[in-house]
Amino acid sequence: MAPGEVDATSDPVTTARMSQTCPRCGSREIATILRGEPASSDRLETDLEGHRVVLGGCMVWHDQPDRTCTACGLEFRADGRPPILDPTS
Repeated sequence: MAPGEVDATSDPVTTARMSQTCPRCGSREIATILRGEPASSDRLETDLEGHRVVLGGCMVWHDQPDRTCTACGLEFRADGRPPILDPTS
């Protein structure tokens, strides 16, 4: 797994939330975008309720944003590479 990538079996969700800031608003309220069809678990439910993870849909393709700012809604890549998708533009 490349640096900055997160999958459902790893534990960097909390670390990613604490170490990332939103490139638009500077908020540290960052959630990991989990794509695909994750298996339901107590941990996933807890992370969803705590806004540490958001579900990004079942379509998975290369270079999708992997983080979202829960304050302003910007989706971006943790590694800083494009694309940075802005749902308000």
